[in-house]
Amino acid sequence: MNKGQLIDKVSKEFNLDRASAKQLVECILESMVEVLMSGKRIEMRGFGVLKLKKLEGTFVKNPRNGIEFFVGERYTVRFKPSKKLLERFNEKA
Repeated sequence: MNKGQLIDKVSKEFNLDRASAKQLVECILESMVEVLMSGKRIEMRGFGVLKLKKLEGTFVKNPRNGIEFFVGERYTVRFKPSKKLLERFNEKA
């Protein structure tokens, strides 16, 4: 599912026009980005937890030419699914 499909689903589910649904989805996503950028985690019961993780700088080697270079510290977002979400996935398997 991409952002446009999510907007369409919200629009149908809540009987909103597409512009209002788009504004709602973008507001939620922007709020999530702001929380993550402030260093806090996002916990959604029944879905999971999103949190920002700092990756330390490291030396890596290009496998094609063997040249080693330094990749500086950076951030990534980690997701840990809830037990309920994992149970729902495993019911269908």
